[in-house]
Amino acid sequence: MSDPTTDSRIRRAMANSTKGEASRMTLPAWVRDLDLDTVDDVLGWRDPKAPDRGVLLVPGPDGPVGIALRAGERAARATAMCALCRTTHAPGRVELLVARRPGAAGRNGDTVGTYPCGDLRCAEHVRVEKTTAALRSTPGTDVAERRAGLRERARQFVEAVLD
Repeated sequence: MSDPTTDSRIRRAMANSTKGEASRMTLPAWVRDLDLDTVDDVLGWRDPKAPDRGVLLVPGPDGPVGIALRAGERAARATAMCALCRTTHAPGRVELLVARRPGAAGRNGDTVGTYPCGDLRCAEHVRVEKTTAALRSTPGTDVAERRAGLRERARQFVEAVLD
């Protein structure tokens, strides 16, 4: 059952967005059904009404932190590894996404970029047990290790954006 407070909590968690930007953001239905107090995965989605925009929701000690992302240049034309979940993807599935820094720095155009999975579904990708031609997880790691690595790299990205 959808909790209306989840919607407002996610919008308030957007660390690099103005209140107006956060209010205009489209949240997918599955996000509204989350219990934000128990989410321990890094979640991401592309805005269905603005596909060049996305959101990364990273668990933190005081609740999730949201980072608004914008698509940069084209996707990688060769096989590439996501900088967050370290899953290797077929060509075109890893993209440059940039996050504007908050405050004056962001208004002056200062951004931080990374190359994540273009669909921002890293939490699903680290759970893949069997490698496919299009999706290969880090060899020698189990799902728990991949989830922990994803959380750590996503937190480092958030810190880089907010510093």
